[in-house]
Amino acid sequence: MIGTIIRRILVFIYLGVVVVFLAACLAPLLNPATWWPFSFLGLIFPYLLILLVLFLIGWLLARSRWSFLAVAVLLLGWKNISAVFAFHPFNSFHKAIKEPAAIRIMTWNLKGLFPSEESPTKAGRVAHLDRIFNVIRDYNPDVVAVQEFSTIPQSKWFNNIARFENMGYRYHFFPGDFVRNKVHFSGTAIFSKYPIADTAKTYMPQYKNDEVESLLSADIVYASDTIRVFTGHLQSYRFMPADYSNFSKIRSNPEERIDASKSVIRKMRGAFQKRAVQTDIIREQLDGSIFPEIFCGDLNDVPNSYAYFSVKNNKRDAFIAKGFGFGQTFFNFSSNFMKRIPTLRIDYIFTDPAFDILQCTRVPIILSDHIPVVADVTLKNR
Repeated sequence: MIGTIIRRILVFIYLGVVVVFLAACLAPLLNPATWWPFSFLGLIFPYLLILLVLFLIGWLLARSRWSFLAVAVLLLGWKNISAVFAFHPFNSFHKAIKEPAAIRIMTWNLKGLFPSEESPTKAGRVAHLDRIFNVIRDYNPDVVAVQEFSTIPQSKWFNNIARFENMGYRYHFFPGDFVRNKVHFSGTAIFSKYPIADTAKTYMPQYKNDEVESLLSADIVYASDTIRVFTGHLQSYRFMPADYSNFSKIRSNPEERIDASKSVIRKMRGAFQKRAVQTDIIREQLDGSIFPEIFCGDLNDVPNSYAYFSVKNNKRDAFIAKGFGFGQTFFNFSSNFMKRIPTLRIDYIFTDPAFDILQCTRVPIILSDHIPVVADVTLKNR
């Protein structure tokens, strides 16, 4: 009797996981401007996947026919699964070895090149910059796409464009999105060791209290070819200390859980909807490229999302092509809970089908709240 009750409870939970998993598979297809609740399901998709796999193993061990349902659901969700998890455990990245015809691309949200500690000293800021540029020097990319870049041109210590130039990046595109105190410039940027033939800047809609960086493109003369490199930075959730406090209340304070949840959901819903607008703008620019394109950037959204599938479209995800695992690229200094989430992959390198992806890795270093991604690619038939 007890065994029958437990089995029925397990079946009920199992069917619930199946239904929610299938609903989460719809998240990339539904524009959050209207269907924003599905975006929340996209965030938990990896955990639904893990639960479904565990149920499958359990049903197989029990020799139950319920296992056929799990197999069918996993097959239906394979496109989503293959975007979330990279299946190349034996691949390694050889940073000292780059094929002659290859071009090495790095994307990195640098968090303004500012240390994480509060009120850092000048010496601390300079040391932090040195560590960042040592990583770039170590991996020696040919093109670096940067989000949340900042520079003070008149400063001896914080002229970060000069730092790039001194490392051999003779060409750059940094129109600047924001100016503080008339001397401090910030925004997206592209730095290249190859000549830049043309550039373009596409503005994103600006919302109250938001600072949304522009989409940039640079036509880079690579050997006898020209490729177009894009970099973009989509709307973040802009969580503040009060929001992280709400996360704590949701987990540990039943009396305030409902109000805290409503506040967090409102903020996340707004970000989903803003990213939907920005995503459509980026997709239009990528579709209009006359050269083979590479998109590098911070989408502020996970792989099982409208933003990811729309921007990626028919391109290849370099990490999925050559990496292994969930590939976390976001590390939150403000929340002990969020910094431990291994599924927060929000920084990407997408390549046109005209490219072969030779190798790709995340650089395992915490100098920003984002982890850099590096890939070697080459044009086919060269």
